[in-house]
Amino acid sequence: MKIKHQLTLGRLIGKIDNDFNISESDWIPRVAAWVTDALSMMQVLPMERKKRQLEVSERIAQFPVCLNPTEIRVFTKDGCEIPQLDSSKGSCGCGSSGSSQELAVINPYNKTGVNYMEVVNRRNGVGRNFVLDGNKIELNFDTDYIIVESYEVATYYDDYYDCDCPYIYDNGLLLEALAWYCLFKYLSRGSKHQVYDLKSQNPALNPFLQWNALKTKAATSVKIDLNEHGDGWNNFFYNSTFLPRG
Repeated sequence: MKIKHQLTLGRLIGKIDNDFNISESDWIPRVAAWVTDALSMMQVLPMERKKRQLEVSERIAQFPVCLNPTEIRVFTKDGCEIPQLDSSKGSCGCGSSGSSQELAVINPYNKTGVNYMEVVNRRNGVGRNFVLDGNKIELNFDTDYIIVESYEVATYYDDYYDCDCPYIYDNGLLLEALAWYCLFKYLSRGSKHQVYDLKSQNPALNPFLQWNALKTKAATSVKIDLNEHGDGWNNFFYNSTFLPRG
């Protein structure tokens, strides 16, 4: 997806390398994960609704990424929504209760060996549910696959780094805050720098203090920009507390 005001991961890595002159390069593959964490903490992590088809084995489907339990919807392969156990949601709307009663009355003594009530219950999703156990979706019925909709981190594939990278809004304060956060994470791994030190009492030389001083300002700046001209970015931010709704 091409959107305006997108900061690439390469732009951030270039800034970190230019500003801090880190002597080694093993930190570079970790930047995407660090940026995702930082954006999440600042509550400016772009999210989008994604749909996945998951194979089910022994009534268990494994979700491949971190699952947002408050925004998940699960469907059968026929498109009927499966309610979560103890959820207030009803069963799917595939067929009405009227059609269920009609079938049961018309065929009270079927001679075909078919349990019509069981057929209708399956059609309406009656008795079907799921529970979450971490990233596992456990079902109470047999099927070969399910459809899952949830909000996930909005990413794009970066050919140079050969991985999925988070979208980053191109904002000067945000870029600065992310650079300091990445340096903080680099030093937190036990690495040493010729200038910067996490033990320093001087805010100018301590990346953690720099990050703490900038993160709220950067998040506010991004939100102001998005309120003025989202340019497609508003679609990523589903949380109503992030952007005001008209």
